[in-house]
This record gives sequence, C-alpha cells and structure tokens, in this order.
Amino acid sequence: MSDWKLYDHRSIESIIGEYGEVPRPEHPRPDRVRANWLNLNGDWDFAFDPDDTGSPDSPLDGKIVVPFCPESVISGVYDEELHTICRYARSFDVPENMQGKRILLHFGAVDYRTDVWLNGHHLGQRVGGYDSFSFDITDVVKPTGNRLALRVHDDPLEAKPRGKQSAERYPSGCIYMRTTGIWQTVWLEAVGDTYIKDWRLIDNADSGELTISAEIDGTCKDLSLTAVASFSGKEAACGSVTVNQGKATLSISVPDARLWSTDEPNLYDLHLSLNSADGGAVDSVATYFGFRKIEIKDGKIYLNNKPFFVISALDQGYYPDGIYTPPTDDALRADVEWAKKYGLNHVRKHQIVAEPRFHYWCDKLGLTIWAEMADWSADIVANLDGFLKEWTACVKRDINHPCIIGWVPSNERKAYDDDAMNQAKVRLYETTKALDPTRPVVDNSGYCHTKTDIVDLHVNPKDGKDVVRWWNDWRKSIAETDNFMAWPNTPTYCDGFKHAGQPVVISETGNWWIKDHMPMGQWKPYGHDPADNVDGYVSLYRDFFLAMMAEPECAGFSYVQLYDVEGEVNGYLTYDRKPKVSPEVIAEIHAAGLRSRL
Repeated sequence: MSDWKLYDHRSIESIIGEYGEVPRPEHPRPDRVRANWLNLNGDWDFAFDPDDTGSPDSPLDGKIVVPFCPESVISGVYDEELHTICRYARSFDVPENMQGKRILLHFGAVDYRTDVWLNGHHLGQRVGGYDSFSFDITDVVKPTGNRLALRVHDDPLEAKPRGKQSAERYPSGCIYMRTTGIWQTVWLEAVGDTYIKDWRLIDNADSGELTISAEIDGTCKDLSLTAVASFSGKEAACGSVTVNQGKATLSISVPDARLWSTDEPNLYDLHLSLNSADGGAVDSVATYFGFRKIEIKDGKIYLNNKPFFVISALDQGYYPDGIYTPPTDDALRADVEWAKKYGLNHVRKHQIVAEPRFHYWCDKLGLTIWAEMADWSADIVANLDGFLKEWTACVKRDINHPCIIGWVPSNERKAYDDDAMNQAKVRLYETTKALDPTRPVVDNSGYCHTKTDIVDLHVNPKDGKDVVRWWNDWRKSIAETDNFMAWPNTPTYCDGFKHAGQPVVISETGNWWIKDHMPMGQWKPYGHDPADNVDGYVSLYRDFFLAMMAEPECAGFSYVQLYDVEGEVNGYLTYDRKPKVSPEVIAEIHAAGLRSRL
C-alpha cells in the first residue's frame, strides 16, 4: 500500500481554534463529580524517543493536543508510523480554590506502559491501555510552576491487550489504526484530607432499596457517611452511617422507585458526603444511579422482570479524526442517539473499553451495552494475572452504570481442547462473577465456551431461509450432544463443558456491505456478501432479521456493525457517521420483528 492519509495535516493552532484551548472540556467522570477540578487537556510538549535517550527534564521539540493520540489528525502530530516510545510534558498552576487541599492527578487512559513524573519526582508506573489511574500529588505539587512529564512505552508487537489496533504500519480488514499514549482526559481533582475514594452501588429494583458500600481514604475517626438520593431535584431518600476502619455501608429505601429501562431511562442523583462529629463536611461527591434488574431465566434475558430481546450492533469505538477518542462529547452522544434511531436497545462495545462518558450517555439516553475487554493480542494463559489486573480495574471503574447488562472478558478464543486456555476462560468468568454477581458474564464471545451465563455465537447464515435451517440444526445438535459446531467450524463448548439451557444470542452476524458505498479512504473494502445497492441491502436485512427474531430460542442479535471503520464497510453509517441506510427503515424492521414475538 502506498503512503497515504485520510486527512491533510493540521496545525496545533487550527485544532485549538476549532476545539478550544481545552479540548474535551467536560468532566470526564459524570458519575463522580467534585466541585474543584482542573482539566489538563490541550497543548502539551511532545516528542517520539526511538532510542529512549530522553529524561523527565529533557526539552521536547514538538507539540500535541491532548487527549488525542499522535496517530490522529486532531492531535496535530498525525504520524501513523510505528513508534515504541514517546514523551509528554506540560506546565500547570493549581487554581486558588484548590490550593492547600489534597490533590489527585487522574489519567483516563494511556496506552500502554506509563511512567509519570511531577517536578522531578517519579510518581509511579502504570501498565495497561484501557483502565484509569491516578496519583496523590499533595506532597509534590506546588501552587505555581509545576512540570508534569510522561514516558510512554507502547510496542505494537508486544503480547498485550490491544483490541483492534494494528501491529502493522498499514491496517487492513477488521484491524485498524493504532492508538499510542494518552487517549483520554487528564485532570486534577481536589478532595478532602479524608475522602470517599470509591463506592459500589447495588440497587434492588423490586424493593427500591439502594445499598452503598464506600471505601474511605484518610483518618476516619468520628466520621459518618451521608447519602441523599433525589429525582428531578426532589429528595427521594437519605441515610447516614458511621465510618468504621475505612469502610462505610448503608442502605436507603426509595418509595415508588422509578425503574431505568431503554424506554424510560430514569436516573436518580446521589450526593455522598463525609461529615465530622460536629456536622462539618470533610468531603463530598455527586454521582447517580438507576434502578434496574437484569437476570437470566428459562433461556431468556429479563430486564425489570420482563423478557428483553437484545437488538444490537457492534460499536467499535473508532473515529476517523480521533481514532480511539471522539473529537467532542457531542460526537460521543451522537453515537448513542444513532443507535436509538436505528431501533437498537443495545450495542456490543467491541474490543475496546469505552470511556466513562460513553456509559454516561447510554445511562442517560437509555441504551444497554455489553462491556468487553480489548483482549486481542494478549496472552491470557501466560500472563493471566496481568490481564486480570487490567480487566478487573475496568470492571470496578464502570460497575455502577445501569446501562451495562453484561461483562465479556475475552473474544473468539479457540483451542477448544487446550486445557490451559479453558481453565483461563473459567478463571476469567469466575473472577468477573465474583466482582459482580448481579450481571451475566460471557466467558468468551463467539464460540468455545466454558462457564458462561449466555451462549453468544458468531454465525453468518446466507439469508432468512438459511437462518431457519441454522436454528433447526442448533436444536437437533444440542438435543443429541449438548454441543454444536458453530462458525467457523468450531464447537460452541470446549471439552468438558456442555449446554445447560443458557440464552442464545447471535452476537456477530450480517456483515454485509453495499457496493456503491466504498471506504472513505484507500482501504480495500472488507465485509461479507456485498449487496449491489441500498435496496438490495434492505431486502436482505429484512428477510434475514425477521427470520432471526421469529425464532423462539433466539434471545437477541448483534449486527456487524453500527458504522464503518476504515476499510470495514458493513455499517448502517459511514465512518464519518453519515447514514447509508435509512434509520426509520431499519428501525421498522426491528419493530416488526418484536411484534412477531408477541
């Protein structure tokens, strides 16, 4: 492939002119907002360091717009070559309203191995490309003239979780451009000397009871935790409990609780505060929650005690100008709105751990998701502990979002007769389930399942008639053997495991592209069974998915995919989010399919 780029290079000045001095200025964690914080996005010093000769004090001769990765056009770097080491630096002052307080430095996500220095002090190293991390910088930070420096190591050939990121210079097929370094917001936060470090919310949609289990950091003598829930600005419930050895657990009951669903995404605001014995506030934080119940029974998925048929598409989390990072919060919200317009009640966030604001918009607008780890390229047998460390950090970060109705730690891992791989999958399932027993866990999306709450399969029948044949073959094989040969000629269950009545979701299917909608750039089009035009595509889509949704044993599907990504052109939308197919037409097919199940 020749050397080409989708866009012309852009200057730092033009990017800042379009997106502001602080791009992505919104609070990165709407599920945990404190009054005093400072967004550190914007113009940073930057340089690649191929020989690893730099230091935290080295001057950097380039510039980058954070939080966009250097491979992206809106970073101002727009360098798609393979780079293993890069360095960042910037100066900052602490706002007056934060001075004298306990200060935390937060990173939304940095890919992959990150060393951080502040004023020459090494704060630590973080390994992982998808989880968030932070440092307490209270003893190091100065009121003015602080210098923050990063060294980031990201070898594309390393066996590590990288999802769809290409290890080759030129991506192709269903593998896309890399993301190196910072790709989510960097910010400062002022907290109390003792503060609410973390919390888990467990809601009971049947009773309207919310349990809050909080972890407190700092001196906890004579402190209490107070929780106040409100709906539309009116207090709905409150409670208080004494902090004991850095822990606090309390339950509050909300009368006539309004449930969260995809049709009515009711959310309650929740204010948490730490109070001293004299009633003074030591720390406070604002969050939110939704009452909703997800469960598996009788081979079906239930949401709030009603059958919930999953109507989904893959959402790969890629943007032509920002790669892993949407250019604006509006772009992130628009993806959720597009999914709703196409009649989806779900997206399968595929081979990427989405930023928290994506979950926020799903919570707010009413879209369920499966949260999946970007496990491709990771050696989950040889480095299972390291993989689990990153995955569990992602689960803990996102566990309170009502939109998440399932966890998927791995995808398309074969070797069905490899005992070490099978035991790794079992441990992935059991570790995730121990962290969150309230949601279904899929051990390994696609096939070769071990312990799993949902059987999800990646299959591609040709048309509606072939869909009916496939389901008949499934029933016959499961009845005779408790197993089934799924696509591509791999068993549904690994050796020693069998079907136990779990719901069946066809979590990758369709994959069709349209001949008169080619990729935006010079990528070779990738997909299955191209349709000649939009009319042919719609006819096939209707025939296929009406047959799929009519099958009583089908618990849902996920079409590939919501929007094109680079050369993979099977989306409802183009890569830059222009409709190829009418949302109303596709939504009506989904509505007709639901009516057929009544």
